[in-house]
Amino acid sequence: MRVLFVYPNLYTQMGFNHGLASLSAVLERAGHPTRLVNLNENLPPVPTREDLLALVREFAPGLIGFSCLTQQYPAALELARWLRAESRRLGFSLAPLVVGGIHPTMVPEEVMADGVWDHVGVGECEDALLALVQSLERGERRDDLKNFLSWKGGVRPVRANQAPVPSELWNRNPVGEFPSLETLPMPNYALFDTERITAQKQGWFGLLTSRGCPYRCTYCLNHKIIDLYRADLARPVPRLGFFRFRPIPLLIEEIRHVLAQYPKIATFILDDDLFTQNPEHALAFCAAYEESGIGVPFVVNSHVKQLDPRVAEALARAGCKILKLGIEAGSPRVRKEVLKRNMSDRDILETIRSAESFDLHTSGFVMVGLPGETREERLATVDLLARSGIGRFRTSIFYPFPGTESYRLSLDGGYLDQNKAASLTSFTESSCLDFGAEENLFVAKLAAAMPWFVNARLDAFGDFPAARRYRPAVRELLALDEAGFARFQGELRQRDQELSGACVAAGERHYAIRYNATMGVRSDFFLAEQTSPEWNTAAAPPVPEALAARALAAAADEVC
Repeated sequence: MRVLFVYPNLYTQMGFNHGLASLSAVLERAGHPTRLVNLNENLPPVPTREDLLALVREFAPGLIGFSCLTQQYPAALELARWLRAESRRLGFSLAPLVVGGIHPTMVPEEVMADGVWDHVGVGECEDALLALVQSLERGERRDDLKNFLSWKGGVRPVRANQAPVPSELWNRNPVGEFPSLETLPMPNYALFDTERITAQKQGWFGLLTSRGCPYRCTYCLNHKIIDLYRADLARPVPRLGFFRFRPIPLLIEEIRHVLAQYPKIATFILDDDLFTQNPEHALAFCAAYEESGIGVPFVVNSHVKQLDPRVAEALARAGCKILKLGIEAGSPRVRKEVLKRNMSDRDILETIRSAESFDLHTSGFVMVGLPGETREERLATVDLLARSGIGRFRTSIFYPFPGTESYRLSLDGGYLDQNKAASLTSFTESSCLDFGAEENLFVAKLAAAMPWFVNARLDAFGDFPAARRYRPAVRELLALDEAGFARFQGELRQRDQELSGACVAAGERHYAIRYNATMGVRSDFFLAEQTSPEWNTAAAPPVPEALAARALAAAADEVC
């Protein structure tokens, strides 16, 4: 049976969907051909509805599978409704529609109540989707397959309107075991236009060496996944097998394969939630990667409380160039009470200093517009970045995914603008929380120009004359009304280049907006990159000892 995947991915980050590539590989290994419609404006021409309909009729799939984030779900729902209406109008039988991904996993009952989908997938569905395809191929109408919400009797009710369908009409089946990374086939990278995606991402290519995460951050789906599987499988968390690893020999084989297929790969991004969480896995990978002679630089995600010095040294030796850290907020109270990230400023600062001492360029993720966060706590994020000396940071606007604890906090606090949340397609447009007009504008300014705010505070933590250039610019920005800020956004990149250019000419260390609109990068790094054909973070000096010592001293009395 042929399976057609549809990936609505418009006006957000262009990328590669690991889940769809893995699902496709499992189906193809079992003899079920797959194709993909990837809807992304960065990969023109974007298929139209009519293009999709023509492909459905030509490819004649026995199943059509959608995958979507929350921000993309309205587009997926509208497209699925249109396909059903057109198939009726044209008088042909439409294949069953199934939807999976983060949004259906987090709020499966809401998705099923839309009445459009024949099946709603929950969790990791490699084994479950294969079972569904096999049952459909046998002509069965199963309503008891694991990981799926399915209509009782296997028949979707026909409705005259779009009112929610009552839950007594479907079964919510328990999830099955997590798929084993030891037996899953290599992801089907050919499902995507991977060569063009890699070229547009300047040679950056994503891989997974593990799945799962042991933490319960309120804004992430992992705590919901853990609770779901624990309840359905009736086992404690340590026996769920959620946090698991792909065997190192299979990883090396996969890496060699993708390099042979896509020779323009310049950097691997290991997209594991926490690559350094298991030191033994990280050390084994680094040793094998170094021994393989592959030589392509790579980037990993880490945790500020989980960077073993042995791992840091091994990463640097194996070719890791960037260590990414989830900082998220500068206020210890917000990190602990709002985000459930139990880490102190000292943890963050020590990890950054340790990583840089091994010539690992550090990158931090921060969010603005968190529920319950005061103006002073928002500015604490600025101060923490300024005193950390971190190599770069990416700023996103907080978005509460339905089904997460952070969604409940946003709703209970009266912050959530439901209409705006439904209209957003990315984490960088604007906030869907309402803090009042004045604070909404401040959050938008902070998100747009975080490097300016950080630069303006640098001299509070060391000898950084660039701060004197940026303080007047920040004052000017803060004085703008909404209309003035709208005009400023169109000029921001040019203004940033001018300010950064003056700092570079004067030899003043600072952060500038580089690579994308949400990232501030330390000047010694981007200058070294400009003058070297290869990444050479050794050319970028680590955080000055005096600055590091002062920053750590300021955090010494903290209690996590």
